[in-house]
Amino acid sequence: MNIRNTVRVAQARRRGFTLIELLVVISIIATLAALILPGIQGARAAARNLQCINNIRNIGTAVMNFSSQSGGRLPKLAGQDTYLNSSSVEVAYGWPVSLLPMLDNAALARLLLKDEVTTGTQTHATLWATQIAVFSCPDDDTAFQIDGQLSYVANAGYAPYTGAFPPTATPPGTEWGSINDQSHNFNNIDWRDGKTDANSSTGLAQSDALATRISQSTGVFWRDAGGDRSIVTLDFISNNDGQTQTMMLSENLDAGSWSSNKTGQIAFALLVPTSGLIPTQASADPAGVGRYDDTTAGAQNTALSISEDFSSTGYNAGYSQISAPSPGFVRPWRPSSNHVGGNVNVFYCDGHAGSLNATMNQAVYARLMTPAGTKYGQNVIKDSNF
Repeated sequence: MNIRNTVRVAQARRRGFTLIELLVVISIIATLAALILPGIQGARAAARNLQCINNIRNIGTAVMNFSSQSGGRLPKLAGQDTYLNSSSVEVAYGWPVSLLPMLDNAALARLLLKDEVTTGTQTHATLWATQIAVFSCPDDDTAFQIDGQLSYVANAGYAPYTGAFPPTATPPGTEWGSINDQSHNFNNIDWRDGKTDANSSTGLAQSDALATRISQSTGVFWRDAGGDRSIVTLDFISNNDGQTQTMMLSENLDAGSWSSNKTGQIAFALLVPTSGLIPTQASADPAGVGRYDDTTAGAQNTALSISEDFSSTGYNAGYSQISAPSPGFVRPWRPSSNHVGGNVNVFYCDGHAGSLNATMNQAVYARLMTPAGTKYGQNVIKDSNF
C-alpha cells in the first residue's frame, strides 16, 4: 500500500458523526429527558410532602407529650405561657411556644418567657424571628425558610359570625375578623342548648354552663375564660367521638407567626352563621350548624347537627372548607396547602397523621372537627368516609 492510500484509510477511520446521526442522538436524549424529568419532579414533590407529614407528626407528638406531663390537659390555644412586656403588661403566647421544650427548643422557650426588661441582648422581637424548621412545610411558600413563620394550625372548633369573630362579608382591616382576634373562647360562643335563658346582667346561670359544654364539644384547643378552664382533654375526646376521628392539627398557607396569640394565625375553625344565642337552624340554612328543635320536653338535642345529619341537604362549609379561596381575606381560618389537588396533611388526636382530600364530603370534614359532636346531634363518622 502506498503512502497516499494509507492516509486515505486513516482519514476514513477518523470520520465523525453525520448530521443525521447527531440529530438522532439528540432526539433520543431529549426523549429520555422528557420521560425522566417528570419522575424527578414527582419524587421531589413526594419528598417535600413526606417532610411536611413528618413535621406535623412531630408537632402532634409534642402535644401528646405535653398532655402526658400535664395531667391529660392539652396546651391552651393561647395563654399557657406569658411574659411581662416593657410596660409590665402581661402578654400571652399561643400553643406553639408551649411546645418548644418538647421540640428541642427549651433554651429558646426560656428566653421567650423572660420579662422583656430582663431578656438581655436579644429582644423578644429578635427571638420571634427565629426559624423553627418543624413549624414550616417545604411546600408552604409563605412560611418555609421565612423568619418566624408557621405552616401548621390547631383545631379551634366552630366560630360563630359575631362582632368578635369573622363576618360574612369582606372583613375590615388585614385579618379575617378583628385585628385583635383574641376573643375566641368558650364563653364567647354563647350556645344555649335549647334551654330557657336565665341569664341576667348580674351573673350567669345554668344555661351558660350548657353553652360552655356545647362550644367545647366542637374543637380541641381553647383559651380559658372567666376563670373557667377548658374541659377538653384526650380522655374527654376518647370518651366521646374518639381520638381517631377528631382532628388536632392541620396545615394552613395563611397562618401567621409561631409567636402569635391570635386565633387567625395559629388555628383553623369552622365559621358558623348564628341567630341570636343559638346556632342557625340548619334546616333553613344549609350553611348553618344546629337545629333548634328541643323547646319541647324530651326532644333530642341537635345543637351541633348539620344538614346532612338529619336531611338529604348537602352541607357547604363555605370559606371554611379545605383549600377554600380567600378573596380579599388575608388569613382565613381554614386548612389549605400547595400540595397536589389542594389536599392537606392533618394530625389526629390518636397520634396518626393523614391527608384530607380538598373535594371530600364537607359534612364529614365538619364532624372531624368535633370531639363530642355526636352528643349534640351529629351522625357517627364511618372510616370509609375519609
